Amino acid sequence: MIGLQVSRRPASSEDVEQALAQLDAGACAYFGCDAGVAGLHPLQATLLDGPALSLRVHADGLVVQTCSALGRSLLAHPALSAWTGLAQRGHGRHPLASLRAFMAAFEPAHEVMLLGALPFNAHRLAAARPACDGQALGLLFLAERYWQRDADGQWQHIQLTLPAPGTATPPPEPPPVRGTPAPPPAGLDPHDDYPHGGYAEMVGRALVHLHEPSLVSLTLSQSFRRRVALSPAQAFARLRQVNPAPATFFLNDGEGECLFGASPDLQLVLRGCEIQSLPVCGTVARGAGPVGEAESFRELVNEDVDAASLAVCSDALRNDLAPLCEPGSLRLMDRRRPLSLSTVVHTVDRLGGRLRPGVDAWDAIVATAAPAMVTGTPRHLALAAIEQLEASPRGWYGGLMVLVRASGDALAGTILRAAAIRNGIAEVRTGGDLMADSSPEREENESRLKAISLWRALGIDPPSSAATMAATDSLGQPARRFALHDAGDPFPAAVRDTLEGLGMALDAGAPLILLIGSDGWACRNVLAAKGQHPLVAMGDAAFHVLEQAGFGIETVAPAHGRLMVCTPTAAAPWKDDGPFIVARYGHLALPDTTILPGWEVWAHDEKQRPVLLVHALNRVACLLFRADSLLSDTPALESLRAALRFVSTPQNSNVE
Repeated sequence: MIGLQVSRRPASSEDVEQALAQLDAGACAYFGCDAGVAGLHPLQATLLDGPALSLRVHADGLVVQTCSALGRSLLAHPALSAWTGLAQRGHGRHPLASLRAFMAAFEPAHEVMLLGALPFNAHRLAAARPACDGQALGLLFLAERYWQRDADGQWQHIQLTLPAPGTATPPPEPPPVRGTPAPPPAGLDPHDDYPHGGYAEMVGRALVHLHEPSLVSLTLSQSFRRRVALSPAQAFARLRQVNPAPATFFLNDGEGECLFGASPDLQLVLRGCEIQSLPVCGTVARGAGPVGEAESFRELVNEDVDAASLAVCSDALRNDLAPLCEPGSLRLMDRRRPLSLSTVVHTVDRLGGRLRPGVDAWDAIVATAAPAMVTGTPRHLALAAIEQLEASPRGWYGGLMVLVRASGDALAGTILRAAAIRNGIAEVRTGGDLMADSSPEREENESRLKAISLWRALGIDPPSSAATMAATDSLGQPARRFALHDAGDPFPAAVRDTLEGLGMALDAGAPLILLIGSDGWACRNVLAAKGQHPLVAMGDAAFHVLEQAGFGIETVAPAHGRLMVCTPTAAAPWKDDGPFIVARYGHLALPDTTILPGWEVWAHDEKQRPVLLVHALNRVACLLFRADSLLSDTPALESLRAALRFVSTPQNSNVE
């Protein structure tokens, strides 16, 4: 057996960032659980920037390359010298047997490890004789030098060496493994698998299969391709900053291709004989702020299709893992736990069991390759449907990032939300799990939503909150001072703070009026004295203003702290990024959607009732919600800012 010496030293975050900045330089890998659910996901990370050996996995064996002097010495060591010949590709050889024999040559030290990635087609390794078509089924690096982060966030630098007595004369040094990408081929034009709407059409065709009793679920995907200017290391740094995930990964194969991503799915956690899997299913766009996030989870948890999809994924994983576990030990430990990432929210199950004697990490990796989350149930029928329906091969999508230690411990993360870059072209592939009652349009939107974090990392930014704020700021600050009139409002200090936060100057003698409060008599007095002065009313005060203008108003049950979803109309002057959440306080409502002449609607609620109305001739704006509430999204403040500017702009007084 080979006993490698381990030296370690504490490392600073600056040391690690410098190492991460060099990921483009050559063969390397990163695998980190950088975010997750407390108590479920093991927060740790490994950055391997000094491989000793690279092992390319093929259906009929391995291709082994040395990457350092240590790698050359290891292949010359008596414990591996015979293995080197047996591991080579050849008829009847199975790569898993070669990998097991390789790891068995080392003492079972936690620090000795293989780190790398397996593509989607690695599911072929489950066969006794995998089909051999020349395509590689994985790339693994044996670590010589790496950085390790523990659950407390502390980094260490680890170096492995071979003691002198165990060394042998290494063979001549081969050329170093370095990734120098070739220039893009002339005229190469990256294109997507489908135009907008094409994926929904494919999903529609797939639903025919799902109405047959033999196929329970099906996961389909599509690829988007763009030319990019950022280096993979730069893009990965941006991704790690804005979208930490349970399985964050980077792989530079040393031959011109880089793969990186931030997957929500930590597929396997193996410690000793204990194994866990954390399937993820269901996706909803994450709302702004804590309230928007909570509303997103509420929407997701109440979605029956997503609940059913996750149940199918968990049952399918149990089916995969049951033959490997002691009878009765495999159970559901957590159900639909909320997982929040930067742009989306998911729910997570957790399965746990105890492995049978003689079962190892390779068994678990192969048994769960191409799991139900990325294929469907049953797997063989789903694979056939994928082959028939999808427009292009999956490549890395749905494969596995794996870390296997000589001690037997292992981690595996599903390769999702990933970009593969070669020749300056990035391919991002996304998809979703389908049930018989799935909506093609919803699946199309979800597939595109999942790509947002990757495009942002690659410098192809969709509209973001920062861009939205920049656009709405172009409306300018309110042009004049406002007088705040309080007609018995419960939160006048909060309103004052909100207005001052918008850069507005408050002056009791100002001609521009902001009216708040629920006292109808006091509101009518303000309106009687208003004359031609511009006015913005918010909350119950806005209902009283509308009543004076001729709208019907009715008393309803108090709705204090209740949330409402608003959608801007085409007339809204602020940047429209879709629906936003606001808070209601009060006991008044409009009984119908009738709009009187001269009034214009800037936003309405879920029942198409107006919630923000303006009158240009009278220079009045009415917000039937509380933009000042902590529960209201940022667009609520932008709508208030737009209303203030609208009534304070003199030229509006001549508009019919």
